Amino acid sequence: MDTTRGRGIEPARFQTTQWNLVRSANDGEALEALIRIYWKPLYFFVRQHGHDSETAKDVVQAFLMDLMERGAILKADPSRGRFRTFLRASMANFLKDGFKAASRQKRKPGRHALSLDFKRGETDFRLQVAAGETPERALNRAWARSLWEDALAHLKGEHAHLEALRLYLNEVDTPTIAAKTGLSESAVKVAIHRLKGQLRDIIVARIRETVGNEKDLEAEIAEFKSLLF
Repeated sequence: MDTTRGRGIEPARFQTTQWNLVRSANDGEALEALIRIYWKPLYFFVRQHGHDSETAKDVVQAFLMDLMERGAILKADPSRGRFRTFLRASMANFLKDGFKAASRQKRKPGRHALSLDFKRGETDFRLQVAAGETPERALNRAWARSLWEDALAHLKGEHAHLEALRLYLNEVDTPTIAAKTGLSESAVKVAIHRLKGQLRDIIVARIRETVGNEKDLEAEIAEFKSLLF
C-alpha cells in the first residue's frame, strides 16, 4: 500500500470527556465496539506468549468476561495512560496470575461465550504476525489493523463510491477504477476524497474515545499510522 495514502490523519481538538467509549462500556453498543476492536489484538498477544490457538481463545474469552463481570473497564483510570496500555497490562497480569482461574471461569454455569471470529483471527495471525515478534508489537499491530477494518466497515456511501475507495487503497489507478465502477474519473476522485475524509474522522474519533488527553491522542494517531502504513 502506498504509505502516502494514509497521511491525512491529523489530530482533532480534544473536546470530549476522557475515555468516552470506555466510560460507556456498560452500554451494549459501546461494549460491542470495544470488543470488536480489541479482542483480536489480545488474542495475538496471548499467542505470542507461546500459547496455542485453543488456549488463546479460552484465555481471551475468560479475560473479557472477567473484565465485564468485575466492572474493571469502568474502574480503569484514564490518568494512567491509554486504554490499550491498560488492556495489555491487565492481560499480562491475567496470564501470570489468573490462568487457572480463567479455566474455571470458562466452565462457570450460565456464562455465554462472546461472539468472536476466532477462525478469521487465526488466519490473520498467520498473515500478519512476524515470527519472533514480541507480544507487545503483535498486539499493537493487530490493534491498528482492527481499528482500520472497523473504520472501513462504518463508512457510509453508495456502493460504487465504496468500491472506488477499496480499489484505490489497493493501488488501482483512477482510469481503471472508473472503468470498473462505471463512474467518471472526476467522480472517482471526488468520491475517494470524501470517503478518505470520512475514514479519517472515524479513526480519530475512535482513538479519541480511548485516550485521556490530547497528547495521548496525538501519540496514538502517530503510532497507528506507523503501524498500519
